[in-house]
Amino acid sequence: MPDQDAPQPGSHLALLERLRRRIETNGPITFAEFMDLALYDPAEGFYSGVPVGEAGDFVTAPHVSPVFGMLVARQVEEFWELLGRPDPFDVIEAGAGDGTLARQILDAAPADLALRYTAVERSAAGRAVLADLPIEVAADLRDLPPVPDGCVIANELLDNLPFHRVRQTEHGLVELFVTTDGSRFALVEGPLSSPEVERASPRIRSAQEAVVNLGALRFVDDAASRLERGYVWLVDYGPEPGQPVSGVHGYRGHRAEGDILSAPGSRDITAGVDFAALAGHARDRGLHVWGPVAQREALLNLGFRDLDRRAQERQVEAVAARRGIDAMRIYSNRTRANLLLGRAGLGAFWVLCLGVGADVPPMSVRER
Repeated sequence: MPDQDAPQPGSHLALLERLRRRIETNGPITFAEFMDLALYDPAEGFYSGVPVGEAGDFVTAPHVSPVFGMLVARQVEEFWELLGRPDPFDVIEAGAGDGTLARQILDAAPADLALRYTAVERSAAGRAVLADLPIEVAADLRDLPPVPDGCVIANELLDNLPFHRVRQTEHGLVELFVTTDGSRFALVEGPLSSPEVERASPRIRSAQEAVVNLGALRFVDDAASRLERGYVWLVDYGPEPGQPVSGVHGYRGHRAEGDILSAPGSRDITAGVDFAALAGHARDRGLHVWGPVAQREALLNLGFRDLDRRAQERQVEAVAARRGIDAMRIYSNRTRANLLLGRAGLGAFWVLCLGVGADVPPMSVRER
């Protein structure tokens, strides 16, 4: 049987050794600590590069189709309208990655929208890419001063924020820590690492496991505190609201992986987001909460059918004019755009909107 932690293509042996020495010196670490280093170590974490995009390890909705960004731009425009068309209007995108969504929003936003765009990206490689855009770039949301009027957008970020893992046993709730087992990393049970983990843990059955994403709860606080007045718009995947999050997996080379402990730094680590917990946390903080609604419904509310109808008209015109290549290109783009609505894929993601000093729900999360 091959050694789980033997060097592999794309692995980071130095990070592996640093983690091993840390555990052997100080004892088991929380899964959140392991995940934080595996993903965000500045030199060798998974996000020390730019793994998103067709040529990377995974794609997000903006990479699937620019229609996503066009519709998010409509939502941004509505936020601006609901807040009285302030000048300037700040858009803060957290987890901006390679800037694909930022480009789409900037391209689609109306000319009279006094847009001031800030992209927040933890990785230095990502910030270097973003520096080519006509926007402000920051490494941490907490470094930004509060803005008078604006919105915070986070698309497929929360599932990558370091989380804790817990398990219900016959003796009560325990936490799963990362330890060493010979040449391997392994999970081991231990007492809960903090009262915070205990308070945020969902109710689960005996032998059942769950994810406790304190990072996502803190993100809600940080995002809301950046706005004196405005909206926080969150998109990610997760179970039906009210169900605990349990599945944790890796992602590399556009393929899901069950192994998440070997070769740290070589793969993404992710788990679904507990949107019910986020909504409850936001309400406790005095924020207005709308949703979550399925991404499919949110994009339909924002006018997906209208954009598709117009694209279909251009396709028919191209066929009539015997511009076959143009017709096929439009058809292909429409097919990719419809992946955003897939009930078993991106369309099943969730959209949650929070209001900070704003009590009018935006169109994306209104009941149809």
